[in-house]
This record gives sequence, C-alpha cells and structure tokens, in this order.
Amino acid sequence: MNSFDIEKFYDKNNTKAANMLLSFMDIEVREHMVNDIVDFLNHSSIGEELELTDHFVIKESDFGVIILNETNEIFAQNPEDIRAYIEIVSLLFLINLKMSYGLKQVKSILKLE
Repeated sequence: MNSFDIEKFYDKNNTKAANMLLSFMDIEVREHMVNDIVDFLNHSSIGEELELTDHFVIKESDFGVIILNETNEIFAQNPEDIRAYIEIVSLLFLINLKMSYGLKQVKSILKLE
C-alpha cells in the first residue's frame, strides 16, 4: 500500500479519533521507538497489547489495530469515540510518512489542518 484511504478511516472513526491518532504519531512515533512499533504490528498475535508512553496499541485482527490514549480511557465520557481503528498497512504508511516528512504531512493527510 502506498497511500492512506481517508474515507475508510473516517467510516470507522471520527475527528476525535483522528486527533488522538495524530497525538500517537507525535508522542510515540520517534526514531528510538519505531522498530518496536513496527515489530509489534508485524509479529504480534491478535489481542496482544503494546504499552507505550501515553498510548496503547491493541492488535484487533491480522489486518487492524486499535490505538487508544491512556488519559482518555480514564477521563473521557465516551472513550470509544476517541479510539482509533486503523488498518496495519495504513498505520505503517503513516509511520513512514511521519519519519520521512514530519508530523505536518500526517496532519495534512488526516485533514486536520
């Protein structure tokens, strides 16, 4: 996959989830963490969790993950509205985009400008 399907993302998520995904990209996707995240996405089993600084990634299926923010899970009225459901190939694309071109490019792709 060499692109991100924004319509497919927003079919399953809302703007709050997109903002949380952007937060995940900003806080967690750093040079020293990328290999751990990519290894988790490619080699973990369904149901496994990856705990990061302020986010969790849960492998929902062989093709998709749920990303959630620990603070939102504790304090939000409807934390399920803030969780991001994303295909693994799409997340890998966004990680590559962020590492290559910066967070501003990811923000543009997510239409959060």
